[in-house]
Amino acid sequence: MGLRTVVVVALAAWAGWLLFRGAVRKKVPWIGLALIAVPLVVFGYTERQWVSAEKEFSVVAKSVEPVSPGVHCQRLGESFTYAGAELGHVAFDENGIPSGPAWLSYETCQNLASYWRSTSSQKTAPTRDQVIAVHVLSHESYHLAGIATESIAECDAMQRDARTAQALGATPLQGRQLANTYWQSVYPDMPSDYTTRDCVAGGKLDKTPGDNLWP
Repeated sequence: MGLRTVVVVALAAWAGWLLFRGAVRKKVPWIGLALIAVPLVVFGYTERQWVSAEKEFSVVAKSVEPVSPGVHCQRLGESFTYAGAELGHVAFDENGIPSGPAWLSYETCQNLASYWRSTSSQKTAPTRDQVIAVHVLSHESYHLAGIATESIAECDAMQRDARTAQALGATPLQGRQLANTYWQSVYPDMPSDYTTRDCVAGGKLDKTPGDNLWP
């Protein structure tokens, strides 16, 4: 349960208690209720937005592996105590089987949500952070499908980025452009364990060799 959820539940409980006390005393505390209503509406709306985004990202992840547990977006409160730098992560058990949902950082989910909710014209020129966030969702989706090797998951994910972008509202052309941006601008700077010489057009990891489309 996130901090926003706790706040919403606490405010709703407080409002309920004020209404109950007002009914007993036959005097409704309108000022107190008004003071509670504003943050209750704000926090309730933002919590609903966050939950709906998390569900949407889970749907995208499940398009790669339907039986996967989907995605968990790190909450703001969690980010305060998180000292790592990972944008996403999937845990594997001792048998090499994914356990639990894909964990996405607060920053990643923010950028994913901003891309998902952006207009069609804005999707023509996504920010670098949005491009990376879309790719992280693709990458962790392949980990959920059981691919533990980072270089293979990375290569598979690049070849799916266009479809991931489309699932988040992009046109086919915008999806191809986003995937190409990642391939040209981000992939070359990835750590060595995330890259491989087999990840090229016509290479061993090309899922559709000969189609003249890459990634």
